Amino acid sequence: MASRKDYLKQIYKRYRFAGRQDKTLILDEFCLNTGYQRKYATRILNEPLRLSAARTGRSETYTGEHVYYLKKIWDILDQPCGQRLAPVLPEMIRVLKRCKELIVPPSLAEGLVKIGSATIDRRLEPFRKSVWRRIHGTTKPGSLLKKQIPIVLSRWNEKVPGYTELDLVAHCGLSASGEFVSTLNITDLATGWTESAAVLGKAQGRVFEALKTVQRRLPFALKGLDPDNGSEFINWQLFTYCLQQKIQFTRGRPGKKNDNPYVEEKNWTHTRKIVGYDRLDTPDELEILNSLYQGPLRLYLNFFQPVMKLTKKTRVGGRLKKKYDVPQTPYRRLLKTQGVPTTKKQQLSALYESLNPVKLKADIEQHLKLLAKLVREQRELTQKKEPARVTFPMIDRIPA
Repeated sequence: MASRKDYLKQIYKRYRFAGRQDKTLILDEFCLNTGYQRKYATRILNEPLRLSAARTGRSETYTGEHVYYLKKIWDILDQPCGQRLAPVLPEMIRVLKRCKELIVPPSLAEGLVKIGSATIDRRLEPFRKSVWRRIHGTTKPGSLLKKQIPIVLSRWNEKVPGYTELDLVAHCGLSASGEFVSTLNITDLATGWTESAAVLGKAQGRVFEALKTVQRRLPFALKGLDPDNGSEFINWQLFTYCLQQKIQFTRGRPGKKNDNPYVEEKNWTHTRKIVGYDRLDTPDELEILNSLYQGPLRLYLNFFQPVMKLTKKTRVGGRLKKKYDVPQTPYRRLLKTQGVPTTKKQQLSALYESLNPVKLKADIEQHLKLLAKLVREQRELTQKKEPARVTFPMIDRIPA
């Protein structure tokens, strides 16, 4: 570079005071000796002469050691985006140190606490993998009872826990025929706390019993239910139960999934992303799925997975700008709400101090491996039962 600058200094005056034909020859000579592209050489010869040192750029703030520990925490939290990961990094560093799973050196921890969400996304981009699959819906419209259940377009009081949305996720694989396992998800609007239960089939009685099982696991009183228009929810059994328990029972508009945005989001993050799209239709698969939902998965998601909540939407021209609050786990949001008894909060805090996110994730992986093994065995068994196809060679017709 120093030689090129000296050469530029010598040839600069010749080029500026030369004629048109001489400029062409000088430019050819300059490009040949320096290796510059002709467009770039023309520009620097026509601009004021600059011989200052080249910019070296900013020094690297986050080294490979920072990225190593950042990726470890990112994997433990199931690869969240930078906006969700940045606010919980300080707490996760303390939790992993308490559990003796990952001890970040103090010099590196000080830098990771200050890292921004955009930097996280940029440094972890080579490791990010995204998978997109189509979700098959199996919801059928309910009975005439839905005329007695009001449609609520305005949201409930989202500052008080207990007002929930619920939905079913079908594990039917590529075919919705026959009886298969479905996952019942119920999500609290105020805190994002989510509970799940698996049920074989979509019978009203089975879904109702699964809902009562999930209700007993909730750390707050159930005050409202807002499902879609499926017949598994719009029935007299659930309607009568809500009247007796003084639970507000509303529903969304038919065909409008945006009326239940909270639970629809959890259908992906809490079910599809974890369990996948395989067909589940045996009692053994149902038992493993329920063991996963009522054990490590609910603790891992509610105590360690941060949740973002939309606070404001404004339209500027043709663009919609969204503003979110600071991401927090459902457990942290629950501690800040007023509708939960102090004794219950103390129980949750004691439970949180005893949890190890790395062991919970390993337990989840163990359940999923066992579930995948059963799915594989069931698929092989089904293929053996299929009758063999008989084919006949094509016989050419003899023209009449």
